[in-house]
Order: sequence, then C-alpha cells, then structure tokens
Amino acid sequence: MNLKINLPNNKRFAFTIIDDTDDAFLENIEPVYDVLIENNLKITKTVWVYPPRDHNNSKGDCLQRKDYVEFIKKLHHQGFEIGLHNVGSGNYKRNEIITGLREFSKIMGFDPSLHINHSYNPDNIYSGIKRFGFPINWVIKKFYPIYHKFYGDEPDSEYFWGDIHKKMIRYSRNYEFDNINTFSVNPYMPYKDKSYDKYANYWFSSTFAPNQWMFNKIVTPESIDKLEKEGGICILYTHLGYYQQRGQIDKGFKERIKYLGEKRTGWYVPVSKILNFLLEHKKKYNIPEYLRPLDKKKLEIKSISTRIKYRFFNKIDDFHFKKSEDYGK
Repeated sequence: MNLKINLPNNKRFAFTIIDDTDDAFLENIEPVYDVLIENNLKITKTVWVYPPRDHNNSKGDCLQRKDYVEFIKKLHHQGFEIGLHNVGSGNYKRNEIITGLREFSKIMGFDPSLHINHSYNPDNIYSGIKRFGFPINWVIKKFYPIYHKFYGDEPDSEYFWGDIHKKMIRYSRNYEFDNINTFSVNPYMPYKDKSYDKYANYWFSSTFAPNQWMFNKIVTPESIDKLEKEGGICILYTHLGYYQQRGQIDKGFKERIKYLGEKRTGWYVPVSKILNFLLEHKKKYNIPEYLRPLDKKKLEIKSISTRIKYRFFNKIDDFHFKKSEDYGK
C-alpha cells in the first residue's frame, strides 16, 4: 500500500494526540492545554460524564463539575475534539450508561462520535482478550485472567450498550505501537473488522505513549523530522493529566510541542478530522474497508509486543510510572 498521502493545505505530515482523561483535574490540565493552544495544536480530549466509582484505581474531573464543563466547552469552541472515555470510571450498568450519554449530549450539545475503552470497566466494548485472535487471546487469558471481564458487547449482560455504541460511535481505538508514525505501521485505518461489526464501526490505532516518560522517548526533534520526511501521520495516545506535577509542566513536553508548533508544515488537527480525511482517501482510491486476517494478525503481534516491551524490559509504561516519584499521588 502506498503510504504517501497528499495532506490538506500542502502539509507534509500530521500529528495529533488522544488525551485519556484519567488524572485530569481542571487545575492540572488547563495549563497543559495552554501549551497546546499557544503552539496551535488541536487534539482530542476524552471525558467522563460521572465521577469515578473506583477511587483506588482512577481519579479525575467529570462533566458534573461546572467550571470543568466550561473549560471543556471552551476547548470545543477552539477546535478541539471531545470524545468519550466511558460515562465514568468503574461499575456502570446499561440504564446509567444510557442516561450518561444523554447527559453528555445535553451538556455538550452533540453526541460523542469517538470512544476509548477505559481500563477495567466492565462495560468496555470488544476489550481485553476480545481485541486479539488466537493464540494471543489464549495467552493473555492464561496470564491475565481479569483481562476478559468486559461485557459491553454482550446482549445478555447488564453492562451491554453495544447497540447504542454502534449507532453513536464512529471511531474506536484498538492496537498500539511505539512508532511515532502510526500510519506507517497501520496504513489501513480507519478500518472495519468483521469480528466486531455487530456493535462497532471504524477502528484506528495509536502510538503508545501513556506518560511523559514514553512521550519524551518517542517524540523528539529527530523523530519529528523523520515523521515529516516520511510524510507520516502520528495519532499519539497519552494521559495529559500526568504532565503537570508539583506545579510544573513537564519540560520535555513543552519543548517538543514548541518544536512542533514552529513547523508550519505540520497538520495539527483532532483525531476524527484525520480519520475522516483518511476514510475519504480510502473511498476515493477504492481501498477495502475491512482489515484482512493476515494484516490483523500482524498488527496484533506488533501491539502486544509493544506492551510486553515496555512492561517487562524497558519498564516505562504506566505500571512503572505510577510507582515512581515522577507521579504525584
């Protein structure tokens, strides 16, 4: 497949971020977004409708806090995308999910069209071992038995909301890689997967950088220049709620965002805008919507390899980051 795509406005490369809302409180997240705004980067921020119920595992603001809502609305009016990260962290059943989605729409004035599964929420859609085929799913289930308790796509479950997900959510995230050029690893996105067709629509991948350790490793002046040279597209996944600790925004993040902002050749728009563009490109050139089984298997292997690499060898994923002094509890 030809990986060179003519981006809008003669831009040479694209860079965007999906900001997972974990740890995002108004006080620590607004200054981080000021850095993005100052450098003309528009990204995708996910939100919760309700406050976390699993306080031992998750924390962060939600759409029940008035001044936080005003901040989120301001971001949206400035061109940022607001996506969903489940209606809340923890145990939410179907009726609560439906009510939460209605509340999202009432507060924001539109329905969410991009959704990211959250951690170990039982209402997650096609999550855990369902993300992978055999034999990877078997291995994960054997070593991480808790990683199969997700029921959002199971009609008999009290956590089921797959029918609503199918109608409302256009884009969902799956595989992750440690390459800044996400598109070079998965040039098929956004794609459909016949295994998930019943309750999901299009899928996309992301660059794995859950914290500032990973961000500063993957996003460097050298890698940004390489991304530009390749005409690549980066959809980076992280938690910007981590990036201000003890009143200080991470220095590496500020430097790298400034470096990006100084490049007038970059296309810095939210995730769905990039995916919509790629989808139109696929239609224009009659590129198949569905991911082929062999290509899917390759992506699965690359994705699980990335997770293993940073959990057991490099040891800079969130499991390790949250145990460090760099993570402010």
